[in-house]
Amino acid sequence: MSKIKVYDAIMGSGKTYDAIERMKSYLKDDKSFIYITPFLSEIDRIMDSLPINSVYAPLGPGEKGEGKYDYNIDYCDESGNIDLNSEGSYQYLNKRAQFLKLCNKKRNIVSTHSLFMNLKKDDYSLFDDYILILDEVVNPLNVFNIGAKDIEILTNENLIIIDQETSEVKFIDDEYNDNAFKEVKRICNNSTVFFLDKYFFVWVFPIEIFKGFQRVEILTYLFKGSLLSSYFKMYNIDYKINYNNEEDHLRSIKKLLNVYEGSANYNESLNSFSKTWIKNLNKKNLKKVVNSTEYIFKKVFKTNTEENAFTTFKAFRQKLSGNGYTKGFIPINARATNIFKSKKSMAFLGNRYHDPQTVHFFKERGVILDDDIWALSELLQWVWRGRIRDNKPMNLFIPNSRMRKLLNDWLEGKFVSNGQSNKGFLKAV
Repeated sequence: MSKIKVYDAIMGSGKTYDAIERMKSYLKDDKSFIYITPFLSEIDRIMDSLPINSVYAPLGPGEKGEGKYDYNIDYCDESGNIDLNSEGSYQYLNKRAQFLKLCNKKRNIVSTHSLFMNLKKDDYSLFDDYILILDEVVNPLNVFNIGAKDIEILTNENLIIIDQETSEVKFIDDEYNDNAFKEVKRICNNSTVFFLDKYFFVWVFPIEIFKGFQRVEILTYLFKGSLLSSYFKMYNIDYKINYNNEEDHLRSIKKLLNVYEGSANYNESLNSFSKTWIKNLNKKNLKKVVNSTEYIFKKVFKTNTEENAFTTFKAFRQKLSGNGYTKGFIPINARATNIFKSKKSMAFLGNRYHDPQTVHFFKERGVILDDDIWALSELLQWVWRGRIRDNKPMNLFIPNSRMRKLLNDWLEGKFVSNGQSNKGFLKAV
């Protein structure tokens, strides 16, 4: 039986509430758990939902740790070393060190994605008695453009070796302390790194961490399109998906979403609003996009500036900003936050694809990425930052025909998984 269980359900269907109820039962059964959430703001919500002093959160600089955060294991020695069994009192620990000490004490923990992703592969041994509850997927890899010349230097100076069969990179000079390749040494020593396409190193989150947990629960939606799903396939890790019935949800959402269909859309170009397409726009055509977006907000949706939101790729934010919506920018990869839930009208000026290096990396390992399911998942996560998350009517402008079709197909139920009957077992191969 797989020890990884995915709770795959649409946003707003109660995944977090159900997880809190499971955590309450784990407390009664004296089972240890770690809850990982995307945002600091969610930590208080989780802690306030559980009995006081039953769960702990690593503290940042300046946080006093009063009340429910109190514990006395927040120090390391004067050299910065962590002694998991010591109660020494020389200096304040960073959050990762606190996290590890809490694990060593078998405390229940709530923390963030960013801290979780800083774990090292040697940390796995602390988690064998824990249940991991991961709220939303993490990105398990990062592509670094090192450059062919620097990789040549690293190899010729005997700082690294590259396995000819697996392409794994090992940093072999333990005494190297210069700044030039300090970061390369760090990522190689803390996780698994692969050489790719002459110019790139690919950092991969240590699979030892996931394997180290007694059980893993993942709360997300459209998991099969995520990079975490592909990562598990790459390592031949089985997982079980538990689906919810989506049909009733989709019917109500379809009534609430007003998706613009009109002449301002780019119906003929599937690649419109991709990074390359936007980058190649001249000033005249950039102005055309801005004018169209302004028109949609003002004349079609007829909403006020504070009610409007838009997104595009970070590099083009200023180029595609316009009157009546500039201040409502929401990052294109936003998820799990509710600070934009007052937005009535939203414009998605993007077209999402995996970067070529990520596609190539997985393809070399026999895993084919599904751009469409991933793009749909990213789009839905962004859309659900607006007032639709509270089941209120909302307007959408998605000028790219591919992204708009993905959304409309989803609303028609064409992406509903075979989990309607809660089958949902998927073996990753």
